[in-house]
Amino acid sequence: MITRRHAMGWGAMALGTASLSAASLRTATAGTTPAADFTDPVLALRTHVKMVGSLGREVICSFMRLNIYADLGEGNFVPFFTMNNILVDYWEPKEDNHHEMRKFEVGFYTRYDSHEILEEFDNPLTEQRVPIHVFKLGPVPRLYTPDGVMAMGYTPKLLPIEVIGDRVFLATESIESRPDMVRPGETNYTNSFMTFSAPLAQVLDPNVLSADVHLQLQNKNRWQPWMGLEGRPGGTVARGFGGKVKDLDALPDSVKQGARRLVPEIFDTANWTEFLFEDSEYLKSKS
Repeated sequence: MITRRHAMGWGAMALGTASLSAASLRTATAGTTPAADFTDPVLALRTHVKMVGSLGREVICSFMRLNIYADLGEGNFVPFFTMNNILVDYWEPKEDNHHEMRKFEVGFYTRYDSHEILEEFDNPLTEQRVPIHVFKLGPVPRLYTPDGVMAMGYTPKLLPIEVIGDRVFLATESIESRPDMVRPGETNYTNSFMTFSAPLAQVLDPNVLSADVHLQLQNKNRWQPWMGLEGRPGGTVARGFGGKVKDLDALPDSVKQGARRLVPEIFDTANWTEFLFEDSEYLKSKS
């Protein structure tokens, strides 16, 4: 996430609106909620797509708040700031149990645990004020299939689906590394973890194409280059939470106002055709 996740790629699969198969669904007793065999790869991917996005052809908007901390390698984390993270995903079912998704994602910062927008950051570690570089990513195509997620970059690994009480929990992880675009010759390490939770009844209902989800995110990243912390051990840790929203008009007013000023592209994704990526945008700003 974040930041945040430099998730890039082809990825998202789904199984249309077909009913659950008898092999994947078993009813314990008459009148009870059916239980599902989430080890079935088809049902697992159907569940994945329904929770992350939609089995239908529609636009799914999500919003998360991320508290971001400095991790110095010892001692307590140091609160830095909070990010408003907005995602707009275009989903479309394809043949052979495939679903395509195009992702657009932005993030801008506020004072820690506040909605007061920050364009400059008073770094408590250096006692220096630095300009903040906002986060933009997209369009990113993804393809989910029964065989897994196909991606150009970081690929979320699907962990076993769990049922706790009347809710389904889907966890993913990305523990990867690749050459650092901003720091040539160095390696960029990503450790990102997402958890989606939705009502079991919605997951098993073939008439529900997109489940109502709670989102949680944890990740650990390098220092962002604009933070002025080059050469210092450590990095940032993020803890995020949120969910799907009906559309961007459903965002809190302060979030909409900040996004229109700092990342207006997210309101016009139909015309957002040039690929934007946090690191490449930072390099362009410095050239």
